[in-house]
Amino acid sequence: MGFNKHKNMLKGISNVVEATSKEEQIHGDFGIDLIKILKNEHPEWFTAEYFTSVQTMCQKAFEAECGLLDWIFEEGELDFLPKNVIIEFIKNRFNNSLESIGIEKIFDVDETLVSETDWFDEEITGTKHGDFFVKRSVNYSKRTQSITSDDLF
Repeated sequence: MGFNKHKNMLKGISNVVEATSKEEQIHGDFGIDLIKILKNEHPEWFTAEYFTSVQTMCQKAFEAECGLLDWIFEEGELDFLPKNVIIEFIKNRFNNSLESIGIEKIFDVDETLVSETDWFDEEITGTKHGDFFVKRSVNYSKRTQSITSDDLF
């Protein structure tokens, strides 16, 4: 999505990433709701050991994400989306996820760097309204014939 936003490249891939991110956000929100329900029904499950375990798993997942970033950026930085900005974005996402389920955040985040990725959340959570003067019409029914009520019933 960053390539599309900053360099007007990879629009198709950007659309797929956006759609996938929106879908994953829905899954994440469902998981948050489920954890809150379980916490209300079985507070005894949510011990200090549970909280520590979740924080430890997040730390390990973050380290794995950083390993991927090292690989992605092994040939250099992108001027429009530096590695350190992505790292802060990831730390912020982990912190937000932890806080949403009642667990203390574990990462210190540089808010100035995170603010450089505000556009991503706006793209994912915002409603899109296309400009019908600019949009190309899509013909979904090429090569189809008209269907009458006699065909249906």
